Amino acid sequence: MRRRLAIALASLLAGAATGGDVRAHVNDRGMDYRTFKDTAGIPCCSKEDCQPAEQFVETVEEGKEVVRLLIDGVWITVSRMFVVHAPATDGRAHWCGLKLKTGNPRVWRPGTRCIILPPRVL
Repeated sequence: MRRRLAIALASLLAGAATGGDVRAHVNDRGMDYRTFKDTAGIPCCSKEDCQPAEQFVETVEEGKEVVRLLIDGVWITVSRMFVVHAPATDGRAHWCGLKLKTGNPRVWRPGTRCIILPPRVL
């Protein structure tokens, strides 16, 4: 009994030391957001602030390369400078950031940390 208690306690402490439940950072298709880092090498995503885009398109607006993503039914436009180097492992585009409040409770603006794009077919 003491051995089981010691093992359970060690597992609990190990989980706390590594940031908790690993599943909290893995999306519905098994992609682990913790592996993605922004251009400065800082981890940019977790399950709480990353989500797959319903659709995306890469384009140029006003002479600047941007990525447009459909997030929760809203098209957002984000500079390509937020695109991480590693491709998404689940074949989808992802937006990582915070939905910043505006004066309208139904309207938000993106506070982008990073964008993860699927592999490109050349």
